[in-house]
Amino acid sequence: MERSLLDSSSYQLIRVLARYKALVAGGLDRYGLHLGQEFYLAQLWCEDGVTSADLAARTGVSAPAVTKVVTGLERAGLVHRERDSSDARLVRVWLTEAGRALRKPVSRLWYESERTFWGGLTDGERARVRAAIGDLLR
Repeated sequence: MERSLLDSSSYQLIRVLARYKALVAGGLDRYGLHLGQEFYLAQLWCEDGVTSADLAARTGVSAPAVTKVVTGLERAGLVHRERDSSDARLVRVWLTEAGRALRKPVSRLWYESERTFWGGLTDGERARVRAAIGDLLR
């Protein structure tokens, strides 16, 4: 008998992660953010004033995708773009005060969501999940 893709581990993982995404998305709505925008903000919280190309490389997405997200963040008043003073070909993305102010509440939301989501697992089970994910990323 042929196995169904619905029985695959990958499909089960996708379903689990969809539940987590829904949990986080609901919280991000409170801050006027769409799912995924927090990753761009997080990059800027680590290093403000990077180029769109830097953001693309760090997030693993295409330059047009970065432009779309940054445009949305700019419309929301969370970032602004400026030409580089030493190389006018480069445009740098900078956080606004409003963008910087989201660091603590969004980080808190992320980790609270994670604790809620993984709360049914023991510490050992969570450690094994982290190790398995680390193995997949190598």
